[in-house]
Amino acid sequence: MRKLMMSGADLFGSATTHSRLRRLRRNEDGTTAIEFAIVAIPFFMFIFGLMGVSSYFFIMTSLEKGMDQSSRLIRTGQAQTPDPVTGQMMKVKDFKKSICDNAGSWVKCDKVQVFVKTFAEWADVEPQPCIANSGAAVNTANPDDDLATYAGASNDIVLVTTCYKWDFAGKIPYINMGQMNDGSLMMQTATAFRTEPYSSN
Repeated sequence: MRKLMMSGADLFGSATTHSRLRRLRRNEDGTTAIEFAIVAIPFFMFIFGLMGVSSYFFIMTSLEKGMDQSSRLIRTGQAQTPDPVTGQMMKVKDFKKSICDNAGSWVKCDKVQVFVKTFAEWADVEPQPCIANSGAAVNTANPDDDLATYAGASNDIVLVTTCYKWDFAGKIPYINMGQMNDGSLMMQTATAFRTEPYSSN
């Protein structure tokens, strides 16, 4: 009989323990912060990844637009013949500036490299690399050269390649988009065509 009886102190201690356990079960303070901490890293990875991919396609589309519009100067022979007003030949740097102007002010022209090559047959066309084996960018021709030196003549097959060193790729957290030594991403776009039968005079 004595073993089954509990003192008042025992009953009070047991009630206090149960009360504390009930309060602990009902206490939900901080659960939102814990849940957010669990999903924060994947969430921010998704956001930064979305921003990076969107920026990539925006810059790439701008470069393609600028190159396509400027390449028409070579296709029609305007770049290979003297300017009717000044009598000057278009330089490599002038053609590069034309690409940058048509691409938009958000494209940094000092990060752009332009390559123009001619081929006798379509089977001879080979892509122009933008990155050397060392991981560094391939430099373009002398900016002060006449573009006609590389753009050929009437009815030639011409390959125009534009390379853009996108430094922003190395600054996107969580996402590794760059393939260069400094973390930058080298964008590359190209177009090939046969020039029209223009007059060289």
